[in-house]
Amino acid sequence: MFSLVLWAGLPLLGFGSITVPVNNHWAGGFQARVCFNIDKDMSSWVIHLAFDQPVQTLDVWTANAQSTSADKKEWSLTNKEWNAVEHVGDELCIDLMGHGDGDIAPVITATLEGAEGGGSHQVITSAPRTTVNLPPGVTTAEPQPTAPLSVPDGNGFPATTRVANVRDGLSEQWLTFTITGPTVTGWVVKFRCNKPVTNLHVADADALSHNEDMTEWLLVNNDNKIALKAGTLEMKIEVKLVNVQDSAPQCSAILINMGVDNYTCGELPNKANSKYNYDDVLYKSILFYEAQRSGKLPANNRIPWRGDSALNDGDGGVDLTGGWYDAGDFVKFNFPMAWSTAILNWGLLQFKDAYEAAGQLEWMYESVKWPLDYLLKCHASDDVLYVQVGDGGADHGSWGRPEDMKMARPAFKIDASKPGSEVAMETAVAFVTGHLAFKEKDPPYSAKLLQHAKSLWEFAVTHKGKYSESVSAAASYYNSVNVTDELCWGSLWLYKATKEPKYLEEALKHYDASPDWGMSWDDVFIGNQVLLYELTKEEKYKAAVEGTFKEWFPGGTVPYTPKGLAYRLQWGALRYSSNMAMAALMAAEAGIHPDEYRHWAMCQIHYALGDTGRSFVVGFGKNPPVSPHHRSSSRPNLPVRCNMNYLHLDTPNTHMLCGALVGGPDSSDGYKDSRENYVNNEVACDYNAGFQTAVAGLRSLLLRNLHPEQKGSATCPYHGAAP
Repeated sequence: MFSLVLWAGLPLLGFGSITVPVNNHWAGGFQARVCFNIDKDMSSWVIHLAFDQPVQTLDVWTANAQSTSADKKEWSLTNKEWNAVEHVGDELCIDLMGHGDGDIAPVITATLEGAEGGGSHQVITSAPRTTVNLPPGVTTAEPQPTAPLSVPDGNGFPATTRVANVRDGLSEQWLTFTITGPTVTGWVVKFRCNKPVTNLHVADADALSHNEDMTEWLLVNNDNKIALKAGTLEMKIEVKLVNVQDSAPQCSAILINMGVDNYTCGELPNKANSKYNYDDVLYKSILFYEAQRSGKLPANNRIPWRGDSALNDGDGGVDLTGGWYDAGDFVKFNFPMAWSTAILNWGLLQFKDAYEAAGQLEWMYESVKWPLDYLLKCHASDDVLYVQVGDGGADHGSWGRPEDMKMARPAFKIDASKPGSEVAMETAVAFVTGHLAFKEKDPPYSAKLLQHAKSLWEFAVTHKGKYSESVSAAASYYNSVNVTDELCWGSLWLYKATKEPKYLEEALKHYDASPDWGMSWDDVFIGNQVLLYELTKEEKYKAAVEGTFKEWFPGGTVPYTPKGLAYRLQWGALRYSSNMAMAALMAAEAGIHPDEYRHWAMCQIHYALGDTGRSFVVGFGKNPPVSPHHRSSSRPNLPVRCNMNYLHLDTPNTHMLCGALVGGPDSSDGYKDSRENYVNNEVACDYNAGFQTAVAGLRSLLLRNLHPEQKGSATCPYHGAAP
């Protein structure tokens, strides 16, 4: 890649100017994405950005950013060496995160220029060009026109070099790097010589690419040495001179840490002045779901380290792209996905004012529409519903990026001969709650969702059976215990939406008044109890709700940690406490012991947000998790390859998985923040669903002056018995 100075005088191709929309903004920052359709081959590129107000800093992961005006209203973006080449038909997209004064949402104009036929370049074939992510501030080396070469520019560790054993055109280049700071996890070496060299051999790295005259090489670490601790690293590179008669080359090198990403979630202002910033939690939890997206990402994607993935998901012509990856893996398990969607929709319906106050309403609509669109594809016909995409065994045996997946991704379905009442009914609930949520915003889409919900209800009622008995691939991961609670759940929601008596009649056939063990993707008994009381106001349903929370409040059968967490199960303890906090808030909305239930729910959520001295939400609060059990956020930046070795490194994840709620503590409030600790430190779509809805509920209470903090009952842990 030539520098801007060397481009001077070359003919430039102008691709015109475009206005760039700001996707998100907050106090002190904004996010945007600039995209150009390429209509002529380019071997290098420059994008000029003009802002209508000063931008103090600009974080860009796939280009070099430089301010070009004293007032910081003009910036230039130049290609990295490994994404320099663009061909006709390509789309060049660059994600930006800018910082300025105040709530900045600038007007942005972008112009793309390309140097016609100019510049040496290298082609990386290991990954798509436009998905390369580099740490902010890392710049690549510029070719020097004359020898001797100086150490390349870059935010890395330069090498001292010495030459040994020169004979017959062969040379040994010994490089010594002094590594400082935190452990390097995944790295590249930019190796440059003043003469063309070839046949590079190095024990700990592989030659990935080179420029046209073979004077610049990019080396990437192999599995021999993926992590480098502080200290001295000595590396021997054997090279062969292209012209064997030449004297030994003068070479230099710089090692760049590819396990660094300075992307942060940002922070919304705490407009409510509450103990915890609920607006910020809602914003970040929605970002977590965006990080879980599968398929072709939208133009307003806010997760710069994620790209398009699983674009071939399908079965026999049925398009099954989209949806959410389940947890730290890349399988799409529709049962928990549908439940999560339904719970988030329920929160959007009940606590819409919270999302409005947080400035997250439109993002929330986009968030839930993503899985709804996918689930609509999965309902291929009245009696056919796809319920899983991906092989759990093969998936869990690998560790990498979803963008790089090469494994087979089989699709699994239920039908009349192999039924699955619970997953069919849970998907119906996702649709009917979506119908209610989009009723005013998008009436045609809302009507479509209701139509599919009714069809799936008929299917689930007519062909009863457990889906995990019909789809053995799901049994080891999301095995269903029974179908009765979902048959009641789906019928109640359809009754709520339509008021047709047949739905209530079917719901009552499957209703269970017993105390609920704990709400989750496979247990919605407490949801049924709350809904029936809300819909009928009959005392027996209120008594059932009270019976459930008698077991969950202090003094009941559910044990508590010393610091006050209702501790149902070690695996995902915060999931169960958050789900039951959500259920308590919904019961309070229906008029059941509102003061006590809200106080208890607040204490359970505040435990997760920081009451014990640490947060259990990535990117939020004091001492949050940094190493969740999550593949895509743990992997280093391209072009470093990712594999199972990165699971076992004792280092933070490269990328921040904003808003993810980890599984939580052990029964003594102990917690180990380690990727290997999947019991306590995995994340999942269903973990965040009840949690986010409960946070929305608490934010809504603040708006209505009903929050425990406003009513003088904010002490935690909660010690009172169930009312």
